[in-house]
Amino acid sequence: MTSVDDGSTTVTRSADELWLDILQEVSARTAHELKGALNGVVVNLEVVRTRSAKSDAAASSVAPFASSAADQLDAVVGMSEALLNFARAPREPVDVTETVVCFTSLLAPSARAEGGSLRVESPPRELAAAAVRARGNIVRVVIGSTLLAALARKGDIRCRVDVGDDAVVTIECVDAEGPLELSADVLAAAAAAGVRVHGEGQSISLTFPRAGAVRQRTHERA
Repeated sequence: MTSVDDGSTTVTRSADELWLDILQEVSARTAHELKGALNGVVVNLEVVRTRSAKSDAAASSVAPFASSAADQLDAVVGMSEALLNFARAPREPVDVTETVVCFTSLLAPSARAEGGSLRVESPPRELAAAAVRARGNIVRVVIGSTLLAALARKGDIRCRVDVGDDAVVTIECVDAEGPLELSADVLAAAAAAGVRVHGEGQSISLTFPRAGAVRQRTHERA
């Protein structure tokens, strides 16, 4: 939990409470993009239906619209699956890579709509799984907060996951002005969970101790 002093009383907020705030903002952004993608599917399929009903219709006249509908439907499926993932309690040990991929699926369309971009430097299939010791929703809280802070800059965002003894998530705002910062609530929650946060200019690195790392080092000493 994190303690926030408002001058008269101390209000304690848990990682779950912080996560609900983040999920609400992510869902609001995603709802708009889902609606747009679904509208695109409907429009393109209506064109396909209308043109294919003509006896002399050539396949080439409907293929671009069918392809566009398929692409938009893929985006809808990706966002829906990520939302369903976040609607459930995280499986433990939490996989940092899976968390980053889910956030990217949900927030990249919003970033594009605002004239920017959000991408993971390595394709998801090339990212190694990174199970970490941090429990519950704290992984979602620190990664989600950092991405939302970066999105507020309305520019290009790059995210990198490095997996070694620790799992390190680096989020950078390209060509942004001023430092990228997290709220005191999130910083306190991260520190309490053993997650190290390092900010430098327009980037923030989040270091998560790997699950099993302690057992592995103990075994090596033995």
